[in-house]
Amino acid sequence: MNIAILTGGESSERQVALWSADYVEESLRDRVQTTRFVLPEQMKDFIAQRENFDAIIPVLHGRGGEDGVLQGFLKTLGIPFVFSGVEAHAVGMNKALAKQMAGAAGVQTAPWQVARDSSQAAFTSACVVKPLHGGSTIATTVVRRPEELEAAVKLALEQNDDALVETFVSGREFTVGIIEEQGVPVALPVIEIIAANGNFDFDAKYTEGKMAQEICPAQIPIDLRARLQASALAMHQVIGARHASRSDFIVDVQGQEWFLEINTIPGMTKNSLLPKAVRASGRDFGDLLVTWCEEAKRRQHGSK
Repeated sequence: MNIAILTGGESSERQVALWSADYVEESLRDRVQTTRFVLPEQMKDFIAQRENFDAIIPVLHGRGGEDGVLQGFLKTLGIPFVFSGVEAHAVGMNKALAKQMAGAAGVQTAPWQVARDSSQAAFTSACVVKPLHGGSTIATTVVRRPEELEAAVKLALEQNDDALVETFVSGREFTVGIIEEQGVPVALPVIEIIAANGNFDFDAKYTEGKMAQEICPAQIPIDLRARLQASALAMHQVIGARHASRSDFIVDVQGQEWFLEINTIPGMTKNSLLPKAVRASGRDFGDLLVTWCEEAKRRQHGSK
């Protein structure tokens, strides 16, 4: 097959997307032919060459790539692509919609509100403020005192028109990847994240060294593992995700799990959480990508 990898984008997660594309290319080496296009700079080149490709792998994080916009464009062009469709990406990227869907699926979330300015955000207890459509923990703040709230909301609004303000839940942080095999979603091993500074922020996620421990598989009781995997599966299915997703959770001191957010194009650098869980499960990330490309091509031809 001849595969196009679309990466870059104009969101705050552009650099992460470029790093992810590196590992996607590496994983596909000697399996298929790949061509990388960095958007938006090489969009015209991609459009001119689009008929040469059997399928597209969108490797963009954040708005413009993970929110359904690019997928709608590819769908209009009639080009098969890997990962979720327009609707699932749009819901997953909007943290408020994702939390509403979590409620519909019986997955518990902490109390939350959406604010367009600091006057709309009410501080009743410690909270987390983040861009409504953001990712990679960029512009995310843990607010512990009322006087910190205004600055936190302003920071989030520098990235988005809206900020999500949710009650802070103290506990252990976990993430669960979901992959699909022959259209059937399968939960990967649970990963526990232990940040050295107590905050799994951008630097902790992408700086090599000892800024965070990612324990895979997590050393937790079987029943907690099962609950986390079941919740991640429920989120994948309720938003209509395809091929892959990754859901993040906090487990409090009582052992109750709380859904944070879902990623429909998770980070895919070599050391990112989803590829790490894939390897821990005994699967090969490149094999999955090839299979998903083949499925996308068959699905597109079957729809005509």
